[in-house]
Parts: sequence; C-alpha cells; structure tokens
Amino acid sequence: MATAWLLQALCTTVLSNGALQARQAGATNNFFLANTTSGTLRGQIVSGPSVPVARFAGIPYVKPPTDFSVSGPLRFKAPVAPDSWTGVRDALGFRDECLQRVGLNDRFRNPNASHSEDCLYLNVYTPTKRTSNAPLPVMVFIHGGGYNAGSGSSYDASYVAAKGVVFVTFEYRLDLFGFLSTEDDTLPGNYGMLDQVAALKWVKNNIAAFGGDPNLVTIAGQSAGSACVSLLTLSPLAKGLFQRAIMESGSALSPWAIEFPGNRMTPRISARLISEAVNCNDLNNSTALLSCLQKADANALLKASLGITVAAQATLINIPRIETTFGFLPDKPSTLLARGQINHVDTLRGFNSDEFGGMIPTFFGKNPPVVTMNVAKQVLRSQTTQFTNLDREDIVNVMKTSFIKDRSTPATIQRGTLDAVDYFVFGAPMVMELAKVVSYVPEKKHYLYQFNYRPSFSKAPQWMSALHGIEMLFLFDVRQQMFTDKGNGPPNAEDIQVSQQIMERWTNFAKTGNPTSTVPNGGATWNQYRSTTPNYLQINSASQEKVLSPNEIINYYRQILDTLQGPSSTPIVPIVG
Repeated sequence: MATAWLLQALCTTVLSNGALQARQAGATNNFFLANTTSGTLRGQIVSGPSVPVARFAGIPYVKPPTDFSVSGPLRFKAPVAPDSWTGVRDALGFRDECLQRVGLNDRFRNPNASHSEDCLYLNVYTPTKRTSNAPLPVMVFIHGGGYNAGSGSSYDASYVAAKGVVFVTFEYRLDLFGFLSTEDDTLPGNYGMLDQVAALKWVKNNIAAFGGDPNLVTIAGQSAGSACVSLLTLSPLAKGLFQRAIMESGSALSPWAIEFPGNRMTPRISARLISEAVNCNDLNNSTALLSCLQKADANALLKASLGITVAAQATLINIPRIETTFGFLPDKPSTLLARGQINHVDTLRGFNSDEFGGMIPTFFGKNPPVVTMNVAKQVLRSQTTQFTNLDREDIVNVMKTSFIKDRSTPATIQRGTLDAVDYFVFGAPMVMELAKVVSYVPEKKHYLYQFNYRPSFSKAPQWMSALHGIEMLFLFDVRQQMFTDKGNGPPNAEDIQVSQQIMERWTNFAKTGNPTSTVPNGGATWNQYRSTTPNYLQINSASQEKVLSPNEIINYYRQILDTLQGPSSTPIVPIVG
C-alpha cells in the first residue's frame, strides 16, 4: 500500500490504488480523502488522542429506508446498496440517530441528537501516522440499547483507533422499524439485523480505502449489541464477514435477546396492536397491512410501539426472531449451537460482576428496604415481565433455589438476589453458549472475562463493584471529557490504568487473537477457555486468572431455557471444571 496518505502533506496526494489521501488545509484543519465504491469521501482529523486520527462521519452504507427501490418503499424491507455520487462528499459530521426511545440517563447519549428514519450511516476512525505499510486490523462496534435505543455515533472511537486499529461505528434500525413482524414472509422482521450484515459487507468492500484490512475484522458489541454479535456468529448471512468477535454482557441465549415461545406478547400480536393504533386495520392481509404501514407517519408508529410496550409491561416487543424468509436466524440459537452451526471465528466474551446493581436504586428508591425474601421475589419477578405468569413463577423458583440458598441474613439474601438476576440476564447464557462454541470450534481462540472493577467515581452502594455498561467507559478511554463532564469527575490513576488495560487487551485481540496486556498489575496471564480448563480473567486494577466451575451455571440456565422454549432434544454435554 502506498504510504503518502500517512503524511500530513501540504497538497493532495493522488494514489492509484484508491487508498486514503491526505491534504492539509491551513494550520489546524487536516482533511483526508478516501475513495469508496460509491464515491470519494472527505474526512477530518479529530482532536484528543495522542496519535492523529482521521474521522469520516455520516457515510451511507445502504439507501435510506425512506427511499424507494425497484420493488417499492424500503421501510420494513431488506436494505439496498447505496447510490453513488460524483465529486467529493463531505463526511465531516454525524447524521441523525435512528428513531428510538429517548429519555434514558445514558453516559453515551447525546441529549441534543436529532432522530429520523433516515439514519443508516456509519463512521470510520483511522490513525494517520503508522510505522508500517501493512493494513491495520479493523474493529466494528455494535451499540446496545435493548434494540430500541442507542447510537453508534455516541461513541468517540478515536482514542481506541489511536491504539493501531481502524474503528467503525454505525446505526441500524431500532424498535419496530428494525423488527416489526407479522410472522410471515411479508413482514418477517430482522430488518435491523440485515442492516448489520449490510454494514459488515460495506466494511469488507471499502475498509481498505481507509487503511484497514478487510480480512482481519473484529466485531464487538455491548448489551443488546453483544447479543447482536452473538447472533452474527450464528447467522449464515454473516459467514466470512469477520474473523473475530467480542461480546460484552449479552448472548443469543439471553432471555431478552430473541423472541422466545415463552413470551406472552408474540410479534404478530404486537404488530397488530401497532397497526390498529395508526389506523392500519386490514389485519388479516399482510400485504395490505405492509402497504398501509409504509405510508404511516414514522413518529406515530414509534409512539404506538412505545405506548404498547408500556401498557403491556412486556419489556421488549420488537426484537430479533427466528425466520427463514431472509434466513438471518433460521432456527433457535440453542439448536444452532447444539448442531455446531456456528461461524468459526475467535471469540472474547464476558460480563460484569454486578450488572443489575444499577437498577437497585431505581427499583427501591434512595432508601432501599431490608432485603427479605419477599423483597427478593419482587426483584426477581421484575426481570421476568415478558413471560406468562406461570412461567414467571417457574423461573423465579429456579433463581431462588439456585442462588439464594443462604437466607439467614439480609446481606446474603441481597447478594444472592443480585447474583441470580445477573446470571439469569447475562452470565449464564454467555457461559452456556461458550461451552458449545469451544466444543465445536476448538481450532479458534476463545476467552472469557468477568469485569470486577469498581470505579473511583462510582455512586453505587459500597457492596457493588462493576455495574452494567461501566466497562464501556474504560474501553473508549475513561479520560474522555464526555465522561468526566457527566458527573464522574476526573478519573484517578487506578481508573486510568484499568482503562489502558482494557483498551490494550481488546485491540491486541483484534490484532493477534491474543488479548495480552503489559499494563502494570493488569497484565495478568489470560489463557484460553477450554472444555478441560475453563479459564477466565477477573479484570480489576490487579487482574487475576481464575478457573470457572461451569456445570452449576449451565444447569441453572438449562432449566430456565427449557421454560422459555421447551425442552431441547440435544442435551448439553457436561463440562469438567
């Protein structure tokens, strides 16, 4: 690859191979050009990281859902390749976030962001100073937010890119726009998942123009984004589009990750209720219903979806589902895992020690009561509202008997309750999935972690450590002003050390498949997770490698999964640990 684009040249450098081109315009504004399959883009150096990073923002990777294709409107349809343009297109600012639920207090959320249905754009961050001509590893991040909120552009990835990777964030359709389904071939759902596949195809075809290696792509995600990564490792549509995967607090087996038979609100019922709310009343004719829904006001559709979600107390009603029309998820994740129908890639996955801890103050108020078994049952039931009452009772009983064995004091009940919810929502599904992956994909590298660090600025009760999503501050550099400005205050030396450890481990995994770290205290050995030696790394200011005993965790979630989807005909093979 030509190296002229790596220099801050005084004039445009024309490269015959279409690689990134650099131009300095004045003393402070450094612009860069990239030739994509759709046309030339102009990006700009962003301030902050120690290594100069060029950001290309607002790149269309598919046509807007508001456009028409040869087959008609694109709302509730598979994405279509973007139009080309002539000349140079500015990629200097973010585009609208996708229509979504707003109002959450999120460290990454931009309260001034605009939202619209025209939102399918991505952003590329690439270092502009390098020591080699070789293309850089690529990381593609999928944001979380329960499939109905969040934005890729909320994350300033320039600090991670400065570690020597090309980093991509993007938007995908959310809520009903991404997942509405009448459970037939007309409205099969999973449009948001197809957006993710389209973004990965764009990366495959274009990332070399930004100095990235299209054959060394790592996808990463957190929470619902992590479940998306997990689903992509199972989807035949994503085969060959990435070589490594990072999953933070979310699995395809999580009780909220897909539409389960045990859900009391089916996709078809929610689609009918939303349709009636916007006066689309031909409920038994999916073709006519689709035509009506494509003409409905987008904000009215979103309002109807959010209102029905609240009224039904169903938690999430528009989420990924099993379907064979597009074929993104052709069967239950547990069935695909049991058959070994998995994309063979390196994986790194894990969860936080007190994921649900952040919800405790919300659930109880500022003065939590003494945690009795009655209170514990309320907490457990609060996480099962999507299921039928009978299934809820069965699941709560499994959670109580598995994790709240010591009921002698409020402290033991409190700890057991939090562990039960954490393993129900995040930990156990991830361990259960990993057990299958390592048995069917032994030739690849697999790593498991538990993030256990309590930040100096944590406002959680002292008995809690790492809450849901807190590791994201450390991945994107805890020193960023966007974090310190939101009430955290400046990080201390230990916070910075943990942040550097996470950034180094994650980017080293993307580079080599080995999440090593040289950060003092945090540089503990992290061996692969294997069936015979289920190692995991407990990440803290002084990280430690430990050995998991997965049988009890898997048996716990096996009972729950059987409740959600019916008993499996393929048993999980016991693991020695």
